[in-house]
Amino acid sequence: MQKIKLTAVSYINTIPFIEAIRNTDFLQKNIDLLVDYPARCAQYLENNEVDGGLVPVGALSKLSSYQIMTNFCIGANGKVDTVVLLAQQKLQNIKTIYLDYQSRTSVKLLQILAIQYWKQEFKFLNYTDGIEKNLKNDEAILLIGDRVFKYQDAFSYKIDLAEEWKKWTNLPFVFAVWVGNKQALSLEKELNTSFEKYQQNISDLYQFNFEITQDVFVDYLENKIDFILDEDKLKSIKLFLQMLEEEKDTLL
Repeated sequence: MQKIKLTAVSYINTIPFIEAIRNTDFLQKNIDLLVDYPARCAQYLENNEVDGGLVPVGALSKLSSYQIMTNFCIGANGKVDTVVLLAQQKLQNIKTIYLDYQSRTSVKLLQILAIQYWKQEFKFLNYTDGIEKNLKNDEAILLIGDRVFKYQDAFSYKIDLAEEWKKWTNLPFVFAVWVGNKQALSLEKELNTSFEKYQQNISDLYQFNFEITQDVFVDYLENKIDFILDEDKLKSIKLFLQMLEEEKDTLL
């Protein structure tokens, strides 16, 4: 049997999923897993290079068709800690924002918040490595993923985008969901069973080469990341996609 090709984000918050696939005998034998950053994972699926994967929700509108294939996601019901706007000034004083290239969904979330919730205009520029050391007082960085843990203490202000979405909509935010074609959907039962097992044993997944302590790791995955794809998260996905459609002519 030919292996089913899946893609997933290579961040700390996907460790339970990746470890489940790599260490569950049936899944390891039947899945060819490709890990990358969110925007690249979306491209793989858009280009039909994989059968399914953990895909940023902002990319769903670009897919000709898709089906959700597990009961799990990368979500947050409030602060997520790793999708943030970092600055030395309060939000109302910011004029320019450097955008992290690794996640189109987070960029779109930021722009939706700016247009419809904050009612504030910004100049958007592409983030380049090292820019965080040379920011002006009226500049900020949208940073996502594990790098936030490294840089956040150097800034006076941290605006958590998932927390802002929750304040505005009273809904959790979903950053990525598992979707796939018919072949990938055949793994639904095995993926759900394995994901549930590994999501319930977070402390055992810590690796000492991480740049964060075990306490931060456990708190992040148990209290900040919400892995269960429930009805409120499905409502949130629908709402976010509607907003993207409404603002499609103004978003980057």
